[in-house]
Amino acid sequence: MRKSLPSIPIRAKQFPNFIKNIFIRTILLLQNTHSQPTFHLCYFSCNSYFKYLYCSLHSLLKFSSNHNFKIYVFNDNEQPLSDAQILSIQSLIPGTKVIPWPKSMGWGANQIKTIWQAYEKVAEHALDNDIVARVDSDVFFFNDIIFRAVAKSDADLIGDGHYVNFEYTQGGCYFFRADAIKKIVKLLATENIESLLGEIEPIVEDIAAHHFARHLKLKIWLTWFMMFPDELRNAGGITKWMNWKFSCLHFVMKNKKAMLTTYQNELLQIQEIDSFSKIIDTE
Repeated sequence: MRKSLPSIPIRAKQFPNFIKNIFIRTILLLQNTHSQPTFHLCYFSCNSYFKYLYCSLHSLLKFSSNHNFKIYVFNDNEQPLSDAQILSIQSLIPGTKVIPWPKSMGWGANQIKTIWQAYEKVAEHALDNDIVARVDSDVFFFNDIIFRAVAKSDADLIGDGHYVNFEYTQGGCYFFRADAIKKIVKLLATENIESLLGEIEPIVEDIAAHHFARHLKLKIWLTWFMMFPDELRNAGGITKWMNWKFSCLHFVMKNKKAMLTTYQNELLQIQEIDSFSKIIDTE
């Protein structure tokens, strides 16, 4: 009876890809560019996610404020943010647009349609070289490395692939060139979206976004920038190594209270915690 060979640890399998991506990122960050794109960040959120949405926006302001941002919050019609919550968001980042919108969590053809209608709405007001990004409410940032790399990259779609073995663009946070959004919008206007989505499984927004880009043979860069809770736990916190390797943390877990405690304990100064805690309790 033949002995089965020991499986290769996932970190060992991904090591060549990691080295390649770090090399690409390093080269990009060393480049000098005269024009900086505007980042049009799309959040799909609701009343019960206000705490996490505010935390995400707070981190953006704290760690990436030297970039040009326009914030769009697509506000769930079924469970909308309150007036007080909207005021808190717009007081934090003036100019934030809060737009009433159908539920767009990302499951199934109907929600994917409404997500791409939102991207289309945003891209209409963007230059071709601008960036249209999806950011989930349960993602917070702790440096701006990914924004600097995306700004200098010539890829049409930039996303994290390490947690899904680089099979597709992981949801939570990914970046499209506005020109690429416009190309996909044209695709969805001429081809049946149900037929396109029939080519993927499961039918969820992140796999769909990657599939649309591949269908049009757009340039995709799958890299490392998004940490997950188990990686945070294994590392013992946002260490210097994690801060160099990643730019944000995606709390894909049912109990998202850990997102708030992690953000406060790891990234806020003592004098910031009280005011932050009071605002996230806004109803």
